[in-house]
Amino acid sequence: MNMFNNRGEINASSLKDALQQVVKFAAVLEDNSPANLGFSGQSSLSDDRRDELISRAIMTQDGKVAMAQAMANPIRRNLDYHGMARRALVVDPIAQGAQASYERDIDVAAVVISSNGAGPESRVFGDRVVIPEFEIFANPTVRIAEVKRRRFNVIDRAVQKARQEIMAQEDANVFAALDAAASVENTLQDITDNGLLKRDLVEIKVAIDHWDLVTTKFFMNINEFADILKWSSGGGTGDLDPVSQREVLQTGLYAHIWGADILVSKIVPPGTVYACADPEFVGVMPIRQDIEVLPADEPKQLKLGWVVNEIIGIGIVNPRGVAKG
Repeated sequence: MNMFNNRGEINASSLKDALQQVVKFAAVLEDNSPANLGFSGQSSLSDDRRDELISRAIMTQDGKVAMAQAMANPIRRNLDYHGMARRALVVDPIAQGAQASYERDIDVAAVVISSNGAGPESRVFGDRVVIPEFEIFANPTVRIAEVKRRRFNVIDRAVQKARQEIMAQEDANVFAALDAAASVENTLQDITDNGLLKRDLVEIKVAIDHWDLVTTKFFMNINEFADILKWSSGGGTGDLDPVSQREVLQTGLYAHIWGADILVSKIVPPGTVYACADPEFVGVMPIRQDIEVLPADEPKQLKLGWVVNEIIGIGIVNPRGVAKG
């Protein structure tokens, strides 16, 4: 097994895998002996020995770099699996020096997030739109004293904090773009009467479907999802197909209705529902630089830290594929 991929990062597809790789790297730093690494994929070390190796490794510069490299893939995987932003838009990695330029319908204004990530802008000229890029970053830190006490898995804590911050920023920007695009071609639907009713979702869905597009996703707050759960009360059969597996619930995918996924996010304001067509008929998220993790300690505060950053853009090139209630 090769410890490093072609980008020079430690191969790790999950938090457990990242932990094993850092343990192996820590053993090299301590013993300088590859024979003790156990490349079968499972570490034969005890939990105490493993934690001790990791704690000692991250006190060295090489160990901090190894930790940062091991964190990148699990965070990237979490964003693809959990994040709402990457469900709504097409993710398009772009090469260095390439321009993030995409075709749009000449009769429809495109909506993009400005280069500083401040807010949506409308682009109406030309048959192509250049999507501005901006940086998203997180700075998870762990107190050195907590590492010494080994009260929790350091990698797990740092990855989870970074994932939550990056995901929240991605989702906030995407929903801001969807919000601005929803009223460009489609009429906003009123759902403020008696909670979210079935006819409300139908009206939102029809706003997209009448453009010969297919509604494939609804994004809503947990409050609106609770209204949907009441539809089948009183002995009715209900229209919802709940998904009960814990693994799937963690992705935000709660149910299907009329062939569309229902996804719940706290970023969606209560009382609001967004509907989207397939990502290729909505917009694109160009990624100039995917997740990169660099050591960034704070010695004066006695903290170990990392900077997790990415360079992305967000553009809705076809507002007809977005509706809002």
